[in-house]
Amino acid sequence: MDFNKLNYLMAIAELQSFSKAAKRCYVSQPALTRCVKNIEDELGLKLFDRSCSPIKLTYAGERYIAAMQEILELKTKLDQEMEEIAARRRDRLVLGMPTTRSVTWMPRFLSAFKRECPSVDIQLIEGNSCTLEQLLSKGTIDFYVMATDPVFTKGLQFTPIFQEEMMLVISRQAKALRPFHLPPNEPGTVQYIPPQLLEKIPFYSATPSQGTYYLAHRVFDQYNIQPNISMEVINTSVAYQMAPQSGGFAFAPVTVAYEEEFSPEPIFCSITDGMIFRTAGILSREGMEMSDTARLFLDIAVQAIGEYARQHIEKVQVRHDIDFSSFHKKLP
Repeated sequence: MDFNKLNYLMAIAELQSFSKAAKRCYVSQPALTRCVKNIEDELGLKLFDRSCSPIKLTYAGERYIAAMQEILELKTKLDQEMEEIAARRRDRLVLGMPTTRSVTWMPRFLSAFKRECPSVDIQLIEGNSCTLEQLLSKGTIDFYVMATDPVFTKGLQFTPIFQEEMMLVISRQAKALRPFHLPPNEPGTVQYIPPQLLEKIPFYSATPSQGTYYLAHRVFDQYNIQPNISMEVINTSVAYQMAPQSGGFAFAPVTVAYEEEFSPEPIFCSITDGMIFRTAGILSREGMEMSDTARLFLDIAVQAIGEYARQHIEKVQVRHDIDFSSFHKKLP
């Protein structure tokens, strides 16, 4: 569509004169006349009544000009929107996050990004690890935020941010723990528990669609233990909330110790003198052509999440306050 021709028609309609319209549009009057005639020939209708003075629009001309004005307004609006997108003032990003992580982690980076790009529309899709990887691979979401290794879908690129400490959330009512005196939880600490003891405590596991499932089995293989799976749940927060109520145990990030409430209170433990780690980060598609907005988001999110982790997530110390000597004597 030639918008110059539309401007010519609108100038003639407003000024009711070919000569005045030609001057306004900086074209010769014969050229303007030919342009109008060509449009009328294409339509098979007269747009202007030249028999009266000043000239006026025909009914067809009125309808045509009214429609063209709407089109020009839409074009003006579209041009402005494209300029805003090009200048990063307006855009849209679709983020994927695990259901258990979005409430805690989205505020950590969203406010920083909104300060830079206040007009960018952010949409959030929640789901489990497997679902989010598939949505990312299909292009339904732009980034999978707070993903954890390992990544199972080909064609995805993992940007690591920080090493996340994991702990065991164990029921104080677990039968296997009844012979032992269990101290209260203290901030920044977990209690050591022999890995073999986990085989006597029901395990509340994530499903294979969750990264926590593979973390748990990696740890079990490392220590050559096979805990009894009591239940598999798709929501990892359900697992570590159910475990204290049901005499079992589950894996959880150490941050839940002060971010969530438990009833009854569990005991937080580790089966090693150090801590179990997994890498948290952001997933994107390999080779994707990022817009300036997407690239800026990735930079800001990596920096904001990493900075929060360094400043606010306390490194956990493993303590040996529980006397497991009687249990160790029974081991082969």
